[in-house]
Amino acid sequence: MNMPDWFETTGDSYFKHVNRTTIELSVAEARGSDAELSVRAAAKKSEAVTIADRLVTGSGWIPAPVRIACAEAEQEPKSESIAEDERFPQAAE
Repeated sequence: MNMPDWFETTGDSYFKHVNRTTIELSVAEARGSDAELSVRAAAKKSEAVTIADRLVTGSGWIPAPVRIACAEAEQEPKSESIAEDERFPQAAE
């Protein structure tokens, strides 16, 4: 599943709901440290949200809580192998 097809990071969907530091780090991850400085320069959080929304639009970046790693999704769960005598320990005779 390609999450950017289902979720778009916007001011309303994400940036309004996190603190300024998270907004700055998100923009830095999506667009680089120069873009982060634009967000940091904003006087109010609402301005930071607007700037972040504009910078991240079209980048395909999504926040970590909605990411699904392809490698993890493709892996089958591994069952632990337990030796027969470990499952049913012998009573001391």
